[in-house]
Amino acid sequence: MDIFAKNIESLKISNYNLASKILTFLNQSKLSFRVDENLNIYDSRKRYLYENKEQINQFASSILDGSKNYPFIFIYGIANGELVKNLSFKFKHIFVFESEIELLILALNIIDISEELKNYKIILLDPNALDFEIQVAMFFDHQDILEYLSLYKLFASSLYYKDFFSNEILKVNEICIKTADVAIRNADRTCYLPLLTYKQFLCNIPTMLENIPFQRLLNQRKNTFDTAIVVSAGPSLAKQLPLLKKYQNKAFIFCADGALSILLKENIKPDYVTNLDFSDWAINFFKNIPNLNDALIMLECATHPNVVQFLKDKNVSLVLRNKNLYMRYNLNDFGYIDTGTHVSHFSYTLALALGFKNIIMIGQDLAYDEKGNSHSNGYYYTEKSKEEYFSDTLEVEAYGGNKQIKTHIFWNDYRIKLEYLFACNQEVNFYNATEGGARINFTKEISFKNVCENLLHKEKPKFENLKPLTKNRSSKLIAKFFAKLKQDKQTCENLLNDAKALKEALDNILSKDIILPLEFLQNVHKNISSFNEILANNEFVQDEALRGIFAYRGYLISCAIRDTNDEREYLFAYIKAYKEWLKEFLEKLNTKYESILEALNTK
Repeated sequence: MDIFAKNIESLKISNYNLASKILTFLNQSKLSFRVDENLNIYDSRKRYLYENKEQINQFASSILDGSKNYPFIFIYGIANGELVKNLSFKFKHIFVFESEIELLILALNIIDISEELKNYKIILLDPNALDFEIQVAMFFDHQDILEYLSLYKLFASSLYYKDFFSNEILKVNEICIKTADVAIRNADRTCYLPLLTYKQFLCNIPTMLENIPFQRLLNQRKNTFDTAIVVSAGPSLAKQLPLLKKYQNKAFIFCADGALSILLKENIKPDYVTNLDFSDWAINFFKNIPNLNDALIMLECATHPNVVQFLKDKNVSLVLRNKNLYMRYNLNDFGYIDTGTHVSHFSYTLALALGFKNIIMIGQDLAYDEKGNSHSNGYYYTEKSKEEYFSDTLEVEAYGGNKQIKTHIFWNDYRIKLEYLFACNQEVNFYNATEGGARINFTKEISFKNVCENLLHKEKPKFENLKPLTKNRSSKLIAKFFAKLKQDKQTCENLLNDAKALKEALDNILSKDIILPLEFLQNVHKNISSFNEILANNEFVQDEALRGIFAYRGYLISCAIRDTNDEREYLFAYIKAYKEWLKEFLEKLNTKYESILEALNTK
């Protein structure tokens, strides 16, 4: 197999769409760039990407000087591939942005980077791809990248790119900075919400195991009907209610909890009601509601226990998220699904899990209307959240694309997450029939009237009521769960002891009023690295409940990396930063430990 074929096969693993785009280009177009006898690339005007070999070395030295101790770097331009290949030995990952398909083709013909592509050491990204921002967001969400995102810096691989691709470089840089900001903001160092939901998940387990298993729902209903309508409580919902009532028997209706009372008031009965609130104020959405008959209330496994208890006698299923935090308990009958961080996301992923091919969206504004309303008429709390309206707002492209509209920073984060979800499921038709609010990419904007007339022709089927597990089966699973939890308790105690011992050692080292020799600091760094290795390979501590505190570890170490290029000074700053991190790590780990003790004591 020649170099190009090997590279393409490896690229299919890391970026299949880019590999396909390259092959399609080769079949349809001729190359305008050329390669000389020295394997240097030049364009149709004889402008070289590198004037000579020395330029490659100069750029390599410049990049290395500006990224000492960095775990990864970002480069615009693959050039002839030699620079990227040479640098790959210095970093865990190299992100390479290249918008010129011809240059990718030539580079992949010149130099073998197949192993680096296969192992994600070199990551090639096409800034012209429709889902480019989604790809960047996906990589930035990886733990080993997220930790050090504050070190983000974009390098150009040659003067050629600086001269002729300056606009493209600025655009890529802007997207990366914006995406990094979102990722860093979402990685809360306090771990408040993940640790809270972990505690609530442990509390909900017995109730979950006594209710309808998610897999029974899938076994009964998956791929039995094509079209679903997902109803959110945005300000545009009211105008869609007459049509929704007319067509309610011709599509399965997924209703966010906040829209439930609005639908019931219009005598519209949803098939599924979703909730994932970590606070118990959501009980108000379910108070004084009539019998939902066949509607299934879908709760996320970490929904507030008071909400779970309030609804436990209704037609309820608690669903495990598809995260390590929940999957490691092997309760497969009750999972798994990406419930996301807001209730409508849960509705979409539930509809996807049930095999719907057409998903119609209404009330999904994710923006304020012209009157400043944040929710629809009839929303339980109020149509307008004044506190939100005057803080943390920004302008985004509106539905239809012909103007800007005001949204909230959190809603904009939700929109980005939805776009990622939709981009990953492009075999499904997402019809945005909201007719208002923010534009959501990877959806088809269409009026609710038209999409109903085009798709909704036949009656939806009826299903028998789903049953929970037998008491015997449920009891066995509960016993199995608590046995695993006891193992977690012991693991947590061991980690707490190891972390305390390491912190005490670092306290002692840093308290000495002497200049510590380089060799000694290197040995301390090795000991820290060994502890990091233990943490990295421990499933209990890597279950994402402590994701934010690990991101904080990277932030502190990044500060040490930026502050100095001198190795001794860097190692001293690294050790000092790590000691500071251990203090917070111990605090968060102990919080998790207390949740385990509480769950075991209430068994």
